[in-house]
Amino acid sequence: METIDSFEGIWKIHNQDNSNPQLKWFKDVISEYFAHIASNDAFIESLGQRFNTILSSDLNADCNDLTKSVPYKRLHENRSNISYDEFFRLSKQRRSVRWYLKKPVPRELIDKAILAANQSPSACNRQPFEFRIIDDPELVSKVIKYPMGTTGYGHSIPVMVVIVGNLDAYFDERDRHVIYIDASLAAMSMMLALETLGLSSCAINWPDINDREYKMSQFLNLQPHQRTIMCMGVGYPDPDGLVAFSEKRNLTQIRKYNL
Repeated sequence: METIDSFEGIWKIHNQDNSNPQLKWFKDVISEYFAHIASNDAFIESLGQRFNTILSSDLNADCNDLTKSVPYKRLHENRSNISYDEFFRLSKQRRSVRWYLKKPVPRELIDKAILAANQSPSACNRQPFEFRIIDDPELVSKVIKYPMGTTGYGHSIPVMVVIVGNLDAYFDERDRHVIYIDASLAAMSMMLALETLGLSSCAINWPDINDREYKMSQFLNLQPHQRTIMCMGVGYPDPDGLVAFSEKRNLTQIRKYNL
């Protein structure tokens, strides 16, 4: 009943928004459930009738509804042609770059990287994060001072990304740490995507210090349920700028089976 209550509230407000694929997903999954559930439970049947009534109030509910947003089988023909060797090469290509060319970064490239990042897994697909993109030089010069660890190279960064977590995606305190996990998964995907677009990045740690939290919150006009997760410098890498050599630990030091 809570699910149908939520659907009805959202459907009444947003059912004309054809640009929101998640609304279609919401509808399709519930439709699929009621189409396959075999139940003599009067309560479940009443919810199915109520759901159909909600949809019948919108004459356009089934328009352009050729492909259902429901569970599907992984098909071989839909797999990418990227080999492990190519992926590993990309992973080694991605390094923390601190020296950038004084060259504007097209917003469409940033957006492409974010679209790739948004394909990352998140608990219950809640996607509890936002990418705040700062590309105005004056604003970049301000925000670059808020995290620690940017002394000496911050002036070279043309675009600053602040990844923000949204705690309002969860109803229970057990999940309050998930914003950090999900946002980090997305950040890694974004950094790899940037490399494919000719751009580089530098992950910048965010310190859990009250006065810095306050400054960033004021700068970004964050809501009480929002938290800064991390920052990221983005730009075209300077070919003459050196990249720190970071030797990674041996496999046997980071991997254990069945222990």
